[in-house]
Amino acid sequence: MIEQLKSRGFDYGSGTISSDGTRFIVNIPKNASSYILDWSNRHGYTAALLDELENQNHIQEIIVVLRDPVERWISGISQYLNTYILSVEGPNGPIHGLKNMTIHDRGMTAKHWIENYNQNTERLIFDLISRFDDHTWPQHEFFENLLPNVERKYLYLDKDFDTNVMSYLGFKQYRDLDRNQGTDHANIKELQEFFRDRLNIRPELEKRIKSHYYKDYEYIKSL
Repeated sequence: MIEQLKSRGFDYGSGTISSDGTRFIVNIPKNASSYILDWSNRHGYTAALLDELENQNHIQEIIVVLRDPVERWISGISQYLNTYILSVEGPNGPIHGLKNMTIHDRGMTAKHWIENYNQNTERLIFDLISRFDDHTWPQHEFFENLLPNVERKYLYLDKDFDTNVMSYLGFKQYRDLDRNQGTDHANIKELQEFFRDRLNIRPELEKRIKSHYYKDYEYIKSL
């Protein structure tokens, strides 16, 4: 199923490799991936695709960043809507080039999208839940099949994340790392707030999300 993400620019098995080739940090969208890419680059890691590495057998450990699935979903669905629904023209589609656009493809704001939200929209979203793009895809599907015999180290994205990364990987602290936060973008921030409200109003929808990502929760509970 990951194959369907390639049309939108996602490369399965992407991440960063340490300078000695022994550690690989998996790129999982919405799991501080931009932050980790910037941080690891400053410590000699380089961007890489596992399939293109000549010395995969040198890798002794795969580093995986995990995040609470509900929080990741709120961030991910908001990113997806902003990227592909509020504006349908772009490098990853679905419409390529302004000349192919019609009056029906005009851009909209998050406010406009929310004003048109209804039960049909909600039922569609909470039926699919994870199958929109890489920002909502289940976390375990990004790493389970990557060198399955290589040891894993899981780091949880919480208030102690930076401290744990510095302790385990020996990274130094920087104040100017690329956080790429959705809350810095007005439309994404508004969408995130909207979905948090919807989950508060309808807690059964949050339960549905948790049930859908049950396998991600199994990894988190094992930490």
